[in-house]
Amino acid sequence: MNWTLGIGSCVVSFEREWITLTDKSAGNGYRALDTLNPAEPARAGGHQKYLYFARIEHPNEAIYAENVLNYCSAVGIPARQIVMKSDGAHRSELEECLSDAITVVSTNWHLDHSCMGDRHFMDVAADAAVPVVQWILDHPSARWPGFRRTTANNSRFVFLSPYSESYFRKYIFPVCRSAWTAGTGPNQKSRVAGLTRASYLRRDTLCLVPLNLRRLDATLEEIERAPESLPYYLQKPVREAIELAYYDLQAPIERHLLSIGSAARVLEESGMLHRCIQIIEDVVQVRRRLMVFKVARKFPALLQSDVASSYLDSGLATLEEGVSITETLGRMRHAKSVISLAHVNDELHDRVLNGLNAGAVNIIEDNKIHREIFSHGENALFFRYDDDSLREALDLVFSVPSRAFQIAEAGFALRDDPRLRFGGFGNFLPYGKPQRPSLLGDELVHSPVNELDLAPLP
Repeated sequence: MNWTLGIGSCVVSFEREWITLTDKSAGNGYRALDTLNPAEPARAGGHQKYLYFARIEHPNEAIYAENVLNYCSAVGIPARQIVMKSDGAHRSELEECLSDAITVVSTNWHLDHSCMGDRHFMDVAADAAVPVVQWILDHPSARWPGFRRTTANNSRFVFLSPYSESYFRKYIFPVCRSAWTAGTGPNQKSRVAGLTRASYLRRDTLCLVPLNLRRLDATLEEIERAPESLPYYLQKPVREAIELAYYDLQAPIERHLLSIGSAARVLEESGMLHRCIQIIEDVVQVRRRLMVFKVARKFPALLQSDVASSYLDSGLATLEEGVSITETLGRMRHAKSVISLAHVNDELHDRVLNGLNAGAVNIIEDNKIHREIFSHGENALFFRYDDDSLREALDLVFSVPSRAFQIAEAGFALRDDPRLRFGGFGNFLPYGKPQRPSLLGDELVHSPVNELDLAPLP
């Protein structure tokens, strides 16, 4: 097998406040973060302005907010967070951001579902000329059907991968303001001060496997039966696409369905493509995660899940359920390796970023984005679903700890690479061209960007 490392130069430039910051030709290292002159965006008319991150009360959301605020602090952008009420119909707390916001950022459709009095927040923000960024953390096929008030004019959209952005621009809003980030960012809770051979070998968790099985509140049985809910003419193509997508780690997930001739009619019925793609992704994710658990249980690993105990015994591994994201991040600092799966083949999952942060060996899929950033056997271990590569990776970590340390150390050296640490977070700001971290070479994986796409919100 041939494994390649595609790093390339990292150049980020904005026409106004943002400046070019990193290029390998400039020296041997990378600067840690983008540099922003905050004078103009942070103040208008002599008044301080802020980036607001609006979130609900949930452990995952608290981590996302912490990452964004840490990024803002590092580059000199004043930032605040707003914790919204659980009931979207009564979110008067959002009034706080209307007079002094650089932009308001929130995940998925929280802002779309928010009301202030008898008005929808999206309408109020548009009238107040407050830029809104909706950070969509799942594939658009899963989240878009839940949006209600969002348009291409009242929102910007940020995704976790170029494939997700491309899908959105092709099948939802062909003309919009969109970009993507390199994951949701690494968190300080997983960060170790340094990594030595002795400290690594003392770690008491050989492998951490934090994978939930439930998908958007559906059970495994419901997910496997989901194709039966489709029109008869789509059931067979969707099942065929599931089998193709399970093994494929390079292409966009929709390609498998749309390449089947009998599935062409899926585009004729509104919303049907999103429904089919979500079914395909759900089934593929559940099957892949069960496969990982079945291999990992043969080793003294720590498995973390929600309902895994209902489907398999732990074997040699330890199985824990209901572990919070905060505890998981802390446990990474004591793990020699971490297994991570991506939802999309070119998505850099936050577990990979936090694995680097913690100095653990990342055991990751041999997919498009990982091939561009890492080298198998040098700074990460790759696996696939059609061979014994996952077992081989686990066996190396457990049987040859000195070699595992060398891989962990090489990965650890990448953790402050600006393409990985908060890569693309500048896209939360409402000025300049979309920042596209150079993780995927020069391949264009999104719809062409025109001048309308680059214009700031009014």
